[in-house]
Amino acid sequence: MKKLTKKQLPLYAFAGFGPNLLSLVLTTYLIDALIVEGFGVNVEYWTFANKTLVMTGVFSVLVLISKLIDGLADVPLAALTDGLKTKWGKRRPAMLIGFIPMVLALVLFCFPPTLAENSLLNTIYFGVLLAIFFTAYTMTFVTYYGTYSEVTENANDRVSLSHWKAFFDTILYSIGYAIIPLFIGFHMNIRVVALLLMPLVLTMLIVFFLLKEKSTLPADVEKDKAEHAKSHQGETMLDENISFLDSVKLTLKNKGFMIWLGVMAAFFFGLQMFLAGQNVLASGAMGLNGWQMAIMNTSAFAPVPLMLIIYRRVMKKKGFRFAFQTALASFALAMIVFSFAYIEWIPSTIVRLILGAVGGTIGSYGIGAFFSAPYFIPSQLAAEELENTGKSHPSMYFAMQGLFNAVVAAFSTSVIWLNIRGIVVNGEEFYGPHLMPYIVAFACVVSIVLAFFLPSSFSKLGRGGEARLTEKKPE
Repeated sequence: MKKLTKKQLPLYAFAGFGPNLLSLVLTTYLIDALIVEGFGVNVEYWTFANKTLVMTGVFSVLVLISKLIDGLADVPLAALTDGLKTKWGKRRPAMLIGFIPMVLALVLFCFPPTLAENSLLNTIYFGVLLAIFFTAYTMTFVTYYGTYSEVTENANDRVSLSHWKAFFDTILYSIGYAIIPLFIGFHMNIRVVALLLMPLVLTMLIVFFLLKEKSTLPADVEKDKAEHAKSHQGETMLDENISFLDSVKLTLKNKGFMIWLGVMAAFFFGLQMFLAGQNVLASGAMGLNGWQMAIMNTSAFAPVPLMLIIYRRVMKKKGFRFAFQTALASFALAMIVFSFAYIEWIPSTIVRLILGAVGGTIGSYGIGAFFSAPYFIPSQLAAEELENTGKSHPSMYFAMQGLFNAVVAAFSTSVIWLNIRGIVVNGEEFYGPHLMPYIVAFACVVSIVLAFFLPSSFSKLGRGGEARLTEKKPE
């Protein structure tokens, strides 16, 4: 596969911007918009029709099932894209297979078949669409992220690509969590906002123009190998036909990666709960309206570029593991600060808003790290394995990471969050959202502890020189 130039890396990182933004809108706003319980301010704009359109208990199970399907599909879909044989290559066709149904599911989610309350028809309709969306999204992005190790020349380029991805994710989340609440404050329904943003999914087309790959049909591969061997005097060829089981075994045998999955899964459990319920927390328990939520969320994302510089300096001195642990700690502290800004404890809206902004600023230190690490670590490990063994299966690393994350996110956002958000205790209907920041903070602490078990190479990573997580194969 043709390598990207340094000037092309930012554009390639930007390709996923639109679909990722719409995915955020779906998982953070549109799913919550089907259920009225928990909202306190601007309810008629945060929800589709100012009523609960689904059967909450049944719907929470369908959300869980759809996310579990998504997680379980990661591995076979990764194997499919790593071994796809077409005259157009394997990455672009795989992304196209996922892209089309992903977009259709997003659009259809904005149009419920009925506006009746507690509708079984709506419940099944939205549950099916979620299963389609999550599976198609996985097919698209496990392929896209898998190319990160293939289109980059070295570890420094992979760091650059992952940091550009983090930069655009910062903009994405700023729009998602700071700008969108402004539209709600201006009395625009969340469904209309989603439809206005829908054309941004076309940024994914950038990949189809920048990605240059050869035919992966067996006859063409053999011909290319023969020409390569002739021109390079018999150098070892790459094994493009790695089997599904071999791919899984190689990935699972990587001790550092498996511990990394535990670190990510623990943190992801809390992060996804916060992202799924932050609008309910702010609107309900914290009593903030649209523009106030925009201020609070801007305080979390505006400092990210500066925080990324600080984070990279910490990494240079102390290594990746320590730097990532400090990022987790900052996010946990931010959750605790949010928990002080509840209506019952602080009557003043201004004071609650200030506390929310302070918490957001503290948490911004961790946000950049959370955006870049999940892309850099798997792509770096895949590239090193390719160098050491000649085995090319980068999508499998992202698939395994996605599988672990999807399973914990499914329980976090559907089984737990959707069912605790409406809990009423002593007449207090915001009791469920009250618990959420503490759960997130605890998940961060668990992730910090697990990070101590990462191999020493994770501590050395980022301190200078050529970054490596595995030993280089002897000459």
